[in-house]
Amino acid sequence: MVTAELAITLPAVLTVLFLVVSFGMALVTQIRVSDAAREAARGYAMEMSSSEVRELVSARAGKDATVHLKQSGELLTVTVKSPVGGPWSLLDLTAESSMTALAEAGR
Repeated sequence: MVTAELAITLPAVLTVLFLVVSFGMALVTQIRVSDAAREAARGYAMEMSSSEVRELVSARAGKDATVHLKQSGELLTVTVKSPVGGPWSLLDLTAESSMTALAEAGR
């Protein structure tokens, strides 16, 4: 009887575990992208070059991350995008975050 109950419940438990791990991976990717955008916007506002900003984002969000830099007057906006890996890659999901900072006086 225990074997029959295990055979019925094990697929459900494994499915829930798979979903929890998958959502965890997506959440970690989003957090890394947000952190990279925040750090990059701060660095860009403090007179980092665009190549240094791209290196920073690559180190924080991974080598697959893309960066878009935009300056509008004294406002500097950094947008970072990165594909969500794992099973989400089948759905072509992308994590994205934008951060804006006020340029330092010398910029």
